[in-house]
Amino acid sequence: MRKPDRIFARDQEWSNLSSFATRPADHPQLGVVSGRRRQGKTYLVDALAERTGGLYFGATEATETESLTLFAAAVGEHLRVPSPPRFDSWDEAVRFLFSTDSSAGPFVIDEFPYLSKVSPALPSILQREIDQAASAGRSTKLLLCGSAMSVMGGLLSGTAPLRGRATLELVVRPFDHPLAAEFWGITDPRLAPSSTQSSAARRPTGASSTTTVPGRSKISTPGSSGRC
Repeated sequence: MRKPDRIFARDQEWSNLSSFATRPADHPQLGVVSGRRRQGKTYLVDALAERTGGLYFGATEATETESLTLFAAAVGEHLRVPSPPRFDSWDEAVRFLFSTDSSAGPFVIDEFPYLSKVSPALPSILQREIDQAASAGRSTKLLLCGSAMSVMGGLLSGTAPLRGRATLELVVRPFDHPLAAEFWGITDPRLAPSSTQSSAARRPTGASSTTTVPGRSKISTPGSSGRC
């Protein structure tokens, strides 16, 4: 899948996200994208949802009830139903999402830590639905994205409910000095270090490399711009 022209560099990141979204599968796929703020994560996953016709939902700091209302509205708009569904809990919302035809995906949930902070059971609910989808042979694709590195890393570590279930783990890192200089149009190599430092404050930047482990890709090579 061709990378949008508006995305600077980030070829490796886009390639891995594109593969995640488009590869044929007969079982559910979970992707986890993390990185500090203003590295381009939102820009990348939003563009992915746009290119694939998937759902993008950006969470905010809100109560569980408010988040469920916003999520229901996003799902209803994406599915183009006359009236949005109503969810009284994340259990209902996640069940509904995994019962939706997988061709409507991938389903992208950005700033996931905002949701799990007020709804701690959410990772366990996702685990249950992923496991049930695997047993039923459903190929739902879910991409979780977030800036809280400790939270996102913890989703897949130790005894966490989602451990061993991700097929993609992508860490979006800042540009190295040469890419930062190219991004800002700087030709004087003496200014490249400062351009890297200031770019995070003024504009989104980032990077990624790829290491493969059984059943999972972990990405982190020089790469594009984005919102958060």
